[in-house]
Parts: sequence; structure tokens; C-alpha cells
Amino acid sequence: MANFYASKEWVILFPPDVPEIKKAAEDMSQYIGLLAGLAEGLVKKPPALMDAHGPEPSGTLPLIILNCEGSGPERNGFSWRAGPERVEIYGESGRGLCNGIYSFLAALGVSWPAPGETILPSSQVANLRVFPLSTAGTGAGSAAGNVFAPSTCDGNSPLAAPWKRYVPSGKKEIQHILKKSDVFVAWAARRCYDALVFPMAAFASRNSGRKLEELRKTAAEYGISLEAGGRELSTLVPRRFFLLHRDFFRMDEGRRKTDHHFCPTNPGAIALIGKEGVKLFRAASHAKIFHLWPDKGADKLWCSCPTCRAFTPAEQNRIAANAAADVLADVNPGASVTFSEKSGEGGKIPLRKNLFMMERLPDE
Repeated sequence: MANFYASKEWVILFPPDVPEIKKAAEDMSQYIGLLAGLAEGLVKKPPALMDAHGPEPSGTLPLIILNCEGSGPERNGFSWRAGPERVEIYGESGRGLCNGIYSFLAALGVSWPAPGETILPSSQVANLRVFPLSTAGTGAGSAAGNVFAPSTCDGNSPLAAPWKRYVPSGKKEIQHILKKSDVFVAWAARRCYDALVFPMAAFASRNSGRKLEELRKTAAEYGISLEAGGRELSTLVPRRFFLLHRDFFRMDEGRRKTDHHFCPTNPGAIALIGKEGVKLFRAASHAKIFHLWPDKGADKLWCSCPTCRAFTPAEQNRIAANAAADVLADVNPGASVTFSEKSGEGGKIPLRKNLFMMERLPDE
């Protein structure tokens, strides 16, 4: 097991042309300073931050070198290695480098159980003046937490890498997050979340939409993306239309029902998806990923009208998701839609180019 001597006069070299790692580098300096203080029982000056493109520091100071490729934020992989006088942290992108920085700090025993909370190693460990590195230094969104990633049909999905997303549990949590968005975003970055997922309705609301825009700018400082949607495929056919357009909704044993999904072969329902989709997709215009998953526990509860009977529930799910993907392609050509499906269930219905499958969802 390698050790890290926090008490040394470390210098952190960071690439100044990668803005999304600036705050993470500052965090690294702060926490190493705190660890050095624990080790020596006094307040220690944190490591200096220096431009990696400038002249190297004079003398034989130990270095922490931060480096990354110029890949897009969809590449979140990282690696690091540590020696007595030199630590190297590498990221596939700025986003990946952020993950590498916090992976290294977590290996030193620093943890962040909740927004605004930090736990440092115990004094017994700190008094050794040496901090053991507890984990290997490679990963791709590999910090602890709910990790879920989509699979793809053609291997060319922008979501093909393991990707760690945070999905709030409900309206109360969303309200709490938006009240203290800067604290929450810092915690999400330290826990190596690559994206934050909020309901499309939150983007469409004037009040929460404004706060989400503020959160988006803060998240961008760490390279964290905001994504829209969740289990929201049914929202594209609002339940309020049931009174006048019962045929838009799914049939079950000869009766139309509003509890789950809708009738994906009904032309009126497809037209409504277009109307509602334009509104919701435009409200979240900065999002590059939209999630349209079926209702929880109702994957098989689709329509049994005479037309829909020709299709399995999974095929109906594809028909509906394809309709939404068509709308998004017009409104936001650079964005993609994810939908949920178990491998092999979708039949022969082809997927739109901007539609990608997820076999595992965060609440499963």
C-alpha cells in the first residue's frame, strides 16, 4: 500500500486552460493542507497552485501534476499514481480530471457524506504523519454511490461510458437542492457525479427554471452536466386530456385508463407528444440528454386496443420513445433521448439515431 506524506511542501501544477478543474484543484489544496495540519497538530499552509504551462518551481519540491486530454465531457475516465515526491492525476477530459482529484482525496480518507459535510481521517491515522492510499487509482465515474449506465444498439452512443448521475427523489428534495445549489453542486462533484437529472417540468417552471439555470452555471464549473427527465414518458400525454380524448390513453380489458402510459398508435396521442415535447424540450434547451423512462413498476402496462395488440409492451414503448425522439431532433438536434428496455425485448422496431437504450435505471 502506498503512502502520502501530507506534511511535505507540495506544489500543485494545474492546466489553466481547463476551467472546470479550477475549483477541484482548489479543493485538493485545501484538503491536503487540512490533512497536514492533522498530522502535525497545527495549522499548515495549503499546497501552492501553479500554472502547469509556466516555469517549473525551483528546487526539489514535491509535485502534484494534474493533466487531461481535450476530450468532451462525456469522457469521464481517470487514473492516478503516487510516489514519495510526485503524484500524477490524469483525466480523459476536464470532467475526468475532476473525478481523479476527488478519487485521490477519497483514497486519503476524506469523505463527504452529505452536502456541506466533510469527514477527515481519524486523529489516530493522522498522527502517523502518513496517509495510506486505500484504493487503486483508476476509474470511470467509479466513486461510491448509485452508478448506472446505458447500453446501446450500435456502440456509438455518447452515453456509452459508465456515467454517474444523481436523480433527486422528489419535489421536496428538488426544492432543498435549489435553495442551496452551490453547496449541493460542490458535494456532487466531490462524490464524482457526472450529471444531475431534474424533471422536465422543473425546467418549464418560471421559478424553478431560473434557479436551475443558476445551478447549471455552478455545475459547469466542475464540468457536471444537467440532464432532464426521468420516469416521464407519460408526461408527454398529460392526463388532463382524458375527459375529451379518452382514445389517447391505454386500453385495458376494453376500458380506457389514465393510470399508466397511453395509446402509442393513436395519431392524436402522437400529435400531442409533438406539442408537449416541443414545450418541454425547449424549456430545457441547455440539456443534451433527456430521459423518458416508463412508469415505475408498469413496464408491461401498455395499451391493448385493437391496433396496439399487434405490438408487445416493449415495442409500444419503442414506438412512443421514437415519437419523442423525432420531436427532440427538430427542437434540439444535438441532444439525445434515453429510454428503458431489457435487452432483446424491443422486437424489430428500429431506434431513431438520437435514441439510446438503458437497461438499468437508478431506482431499480
